Amino acid sequence: MAPPLVLLGSGYTLTRLALLEAREGRTVIASTRDASRRSELERAGARVCLLEEALAQTEGAHAVCSVPPEAGLDARITEALSRHPPARWVYLSSTGVYGSARGEVDEATPVDPSWPSSQPRLEAEARFRPLGAVVLRVAGIYGPGRGLHSRLLAGTLRLPEGGGGRISRVHVDDLVEAIRVALARGTPGGLYCVADDRAAAQGETVPWLCERLGLPLPPTVPLASMHETARGDRCIQNRRLRGLGWVPRYPDFPSGFAAVLEAEGIPQSTK
Repeated sequence: MAPPLVLLGSGYTLTRLALLEAREGRTVIASTRDASRRSELERAGARVCLLEEALAQTEGAHAVCSVPPEAGLDARITEALSRHPPARWVYLSSTGVYGSARGEVDEATPVDPSWPSSQPRLEAEARFRPLGAVVLRVAGIYGPGRGLHSRLLAGTLRLPEGGGGRISRVHVDDLVEAIRVALARGTPGGLYCVADDRAAAQGETVPWLCERLGLPLPPTVPLASMHETARGDRCIQNRRLRGLGWVPRYPDFPSGFAAVLEAEGIPQSTK
């Protein structure tokens, strides 16, 4: 029998992991302060609690931590996991640690501590890896209810002039499977990048989505005004994770977004 699964910070991704594991009969202990997620998790059979209670139940369990550094809880989590060490655990980091890196990026690519969002993540990784955490550096996550399609439908998306640089993404269900693979076979203290097989710029993804949704292209804005992720040009490689046996169900944005639109019941143009 699999050990209990303790989820520290059950947001978008870990809620989907919890629902899957609970349906398969595993004991799932999930921490969240979100009332709507609490209800969803409890309906699936997960035991829902606050973070402190979940941390007290990690010893010998499998654990996944997605608490962002901005919460200011990394020191407390480190201390608790030192006292109650999990048998296996995963920390969800971000490919944002590569900052200004361009082109093909993998685990050997130098990180960029000068990038505003990099330093807190790198500090968290440095705390958790000596405790045996398998660190997943995750590309942009999309899925039902989250992604470019949602912003297009809401009318809030803006397209960078020139289309922007390549952005690596991963469908949430492929990320869930990556977590499961990392828990089973990842090297404690190891690093793994999580992304699909095909990075693409918004100049490619947005027109594709607009055609499928029957929408006009959104307004364009200067590239310099966009978020840092749209201004970069990175192609995240997943070879090391594939070496553990992970294979993305959605290897590119057309397969992934088509599945998302179908899951949400959004009519798609076939022209």
